[in-house]
Amino acid sequence: MELTQEQMEEIAKKETYIAKKEELLKQRKALLHDLEYAENDMEEGLIQEKREHLAKEIKILASKIRKIESFEVQTVS
Repeated sequence: MELTQEQMEEIAKKETYIAKKEELLKQRKALLHDLEYAENDMEEGLIQEKREHLAKEIKILASKIRKIESFEVQTVS
């Protein structure tokens, strides 16, 4: 099966997406450490919001990576 130009462009971005996902995972983990030392509920809430936002971004990147991998499988088949 032949890939579209858009699919080929996405495949070219795969390594960038993987690196970005890894960086966001590190940031989210660091915020977990900060959460342990939050001084009050407000600070804890802000940290939780940041972690939730990062989780959403991570899920989006993971979805893009899976989609790219499905394109790659199509080219092998």
